[in-house]
Amino acid sequence: MTSIHFIGMSGIGVSAVAKISIQSGIRVSGSADEENERTLELVSLGAVFHLGHRREHVKDPDIVVRSAAVPDDNPEVLEAQKKQIPVYYYSDYLGKLMAGKKGIGIAGTHGKTTTTAMTGVILGKSGIFPTIVCGGVMKDYSSNATAGTSEYFVAEACEYNRSFLSLEKRYAVVTNIEKDHLDTYKDIDDIKSAFAMFLRTIRKEGFAVVNGDDQNVMAAVRDSRYDRVLTVGKNDRNDYRMISLEAANGFYSFSIENGGAEVARLNLPVPGNYNCINASLSAVLCLNLGLSREAVEKGIGAFSGIERRLELLGTIHGNPVYSDYAHHPTEISASIGTLRQIYPSKRLIVVFQPHQYSRTLFLFEEFVEALGGTDTLILTEVYRQRDDERYARSVSSKKLYDAIAGRKKCAAFNIEDKSDIVPYLKKHRPENAVVVFMGAGDIDGVARGYMV
Repeated sequence: MTSIHFIGMSGIGVSAVAKISIQSGIRVSGSADEENERTLELVSLGAVFHLGHRREHVKDPDIVVRSAAVPDDNPEVLEAQKKQIPVYYYSDYLGKLMAGKKGIGIAGTHGKTTTTAMTGVILGKSGIFPTIVCGGVMKDYSSNATAGTSEYFVAEACEYNRSFLSLEKRYAVVTNIEKDHLDTYKDIDDIKSAFAMFLRTIRKEGFAVVNGDDQNVMAAVRDSRYDRVLTVGKNDRNDYRMISLEAANGFYSFSIENGGAEVARLNLPVPGNYNCINASLSAVLCLNLGLSREAVEKGIGAFSGIERRLELLGTIHGNPVYSDYAHHPTEISASIGTLRQIYPSKRLIVVFQPHQYSRTLFLFEEFVEALGGTDTLILTEVYRQRDDERYARSVSSKKLYDAIAGRKKCAAFNIEDKSDIVPYLKKHRPENAVVVFMGAGDIDGVARGYMV
């Protein structure tokens, strides 16, 4: 294969596999509705990038790779089909890249991006340089992807529309399982069945490392009938137990024991109790790949974090300002709780952009409860992605605002146009507060604009 055209090249997943393709010597072209840091990086590496979608962009590549967000009537998809050029979804192409490698698929409703990056850093710091495809920009690599020199391939495995079943993997990690992507799944049982299949398709010489404290994960393990599973968690039924947890201002240290013996002591350089299980799963995976305790502890200790994962951007008028990717009620509650630990005496101002009308609709009550945990809430309009029109007609930020304001748990404001948020904050200058911009859409741009 000598050339590939990528449709949706600005996306976090497609841009990652495009980069690895370039680093593997393949000529790359692509298109997207927007230009961003990822497309600029690809152009600097030699890719040809087109802003917008036109059939003329599809010359004669060997294959075309499309994002799951690209509709079937995209002119470049139609042109490729007309020319009888094979068209693959991103997840299918990622699976092909992993074939022949020692693939590590890291899945879960929450935490998979951080766990992917942690695993990549542990391996890299030990001298085993893996290929990594991550759902966020890893600060240790200044990118969402890197083509490594070892036989290991670490990939974030997204469960959306069962796309993670396309991945060729010898090893797997499952962080947790919760209701999400209900536009493609019927219910939680349907989601668990997909994760069971994910485990069932691990290559026979491999193993899985899972969160043994999560009941949905363990149900998926039982349903998978896959028996090479290592469980990690706090309860004493786990193969590897997290013990002796100590917390200081939102940062944690703890030990991992196996069979009564301590196998690692981890000091997390990133905040949040939720990162304890992410780090533990990464550590146990790497220990069972044959890495030493010292290598695992060093790797976790050196981890620099992920952009937009409770990322401190700086301060304005003495107020810390964060950008956070939290877009599910559980993630929102976890981030709010962590910021309360770090800044117990400060007011918490959350600027939230809901992500997808479908998610907002299906988890409406959960969002109301989670967002009520802040002191001041600013809601902006829902970021639309892959949403059918029926979802967009059924819910809005105003409806979410009305429900939250009606319960009077916090001071709530609805600013539908996100371009009005920064002027509002600068006019109503907060005092003794921490400001966090949350969401998986383009709210991060507003956060960085606030810092100017």
